Amino acid sequence: MPRLERLLIAYAAQAHQFDMRLERLERRLDDVAEAADGLPNHADLLEVRLHSARVAAELARVAVELRGEMDRMVAQAPSPRDRRIQTLAEQILDLSDSIDTLPGDVAGERDPDQGWAATA
Repeated sequence: MPRLERLLIAYAAQAHQFDMRLERLERRLDDVAEAADGLPNHADLLEVRLHSARVAAELARVAVELRGEMDRMVAQAPSPRDRRIQTLAEQILDLSDSIDTLPGDVAGERDPDQGWAATA
């Protein structure tokens, strides 16, 4: 019988070791399951993709609007010749504003009392 007892004790020890391994595996599975709960799932991924697609569409729409606005501004911008004419016209106006003359002022150039009109 001692041989049978030793066999039973060996089986009990192996069963205990097997039970301990199962418990460790169960704990590890529980830990993995808890960690996986915090990770994104398929629905989260689809939501992010949908949001990205919406943002990309909005960005494309804004880019098209900006290009159109830039084209309108370029079309409305005066040509270099028109800008030169505008600058020259402004300079002529500035010069004419600084010279206050009347027809009689120019005609009476020889007479000091009838010279240029004094303004200022």
